[in-house]
Amino acid sequence: MAQSGRFTPPPQQEVIYGKDVASALAEELERRNAKRVVFVTNTSLTGPGGLGETVKAALGKACVAQVSGIRAHSPREDVIRITNTLRDNDCDLVVALGGGSVCDATKAACLALANNIKTTDDIDKIRITEKVLPASLPYIAIPTTLSAGEFTAYAGVTDERIPRKEALFHASAAPDVVILDAAMTVATPPRLFFGTGIRAVDHAVETWCSINVTPITEASSLHALRILPRALARAKSHPEDLDNRLNCLIGAWLSVQGVSTGVDLGASHGIGHVLGGTAGMPHGETSCVMLPHVLRFNFSVNGDRQTILAQAMGDANTPAADQIQALVASLDLPGRLRDANVSRDILPTIAEESMRDFWIPTNPRRINGPEDVLPLLEAAW
Repeated sequence: MAQSGRFTPPPQQEVIYGKDVASALAEELERRNAKRVVFVTNTSLTGPGGLGETVKAALGKACVAQVSGIRAHSPREDVIRITNTLRDNDCDLVVALGGGSVCDATKAACLALANNIKTTDDIDKIRITEKVLPASLPYIAIPTTLSAGEFTAYAGVTDERIPRKEALFHASAAPDVVILDAAMTVATPPRLFFGTGIRAVDHAVETWCSINVTPITEASSLHALRILPRALARAKSHPEDLDNRLNCLIGAWLSVQGVSTGVDLGASHGIGHVLGGTAGMPHGETSCVMLPHVLRFNFSVNGDRQTILAQAMGDANTPAADQIQALVASLDLPGRLRDANVSRDILPTIAEESMRDFWIPTNPRRINGPEDVLPLLEAAW
């Protein structure tokens, strides 16, 4: 167990779980006396009879505007679209339905609104926490994936000019309420659902192995790893089991508690940010490919902790890296960069850009430069 350190309480937030989204939203609208709501989602959920229609119906006449078509990795252009809609409609609540990109774009938009940001270039102004006014617009997030971004105050936003995915942070950015309704995950494509499930595994693994792990994080991370591999496997064989899907959501919630309380992650996330923003890989698939390689790279400095991870995942005699790689394969997810359409030619650029990410310096085993990252990428390719 971690014997010294600092624990930072997570953002104040309510989580509603095991209740259908219509009932939960009705209660929240009444409790907050919300009259003007902007609804944010992605294109795939907006068709007739889709889950977006379920949420809009629950919002009823209070829904004064909708922003759809939020793209992967939360481009700045989409953040500004949301911001302008929030401002133009003088709303008193925003509700976001979707995965991590929808959630993060809405977080960033709430910060942008509070700071009178009107252009994509001006988003630079909210990257310096000390100069940022807190977000004040109430925000309800309804996740459809297991990325768990709704539980943190970080927002990953892609600057299209570079392109590079960059992290925004402000303690006020986390949604005020998260509604975990398993029925909201049934339309999520399996590759996306399971990929973000491995992302949740990555959260739990890298926080357990973190250089500044806390006792509370140790508890939540290990319990997440007891839940997630089994729940993901059952979701593959019994996709209709909503109780099990709720277990997946709860596992994802537990997995990210370290991140929400300031525990630093490592190279799987650091390299993954660049693979997402620069190479266009989905969040979860970067973890599918990179996490086993990063664990092997780090084994010389934290092998004892990785052995405890392996036991929590179900097999103390098989390294955690191997168990994760086997789980990825069993879920029909890509296990190599080439399987995710990443060109080998771009690997040196990925290695260089990775050194700019704030979670590379906090990797348990020191990474001195691109020359340490490139062999990891080559092995993963």
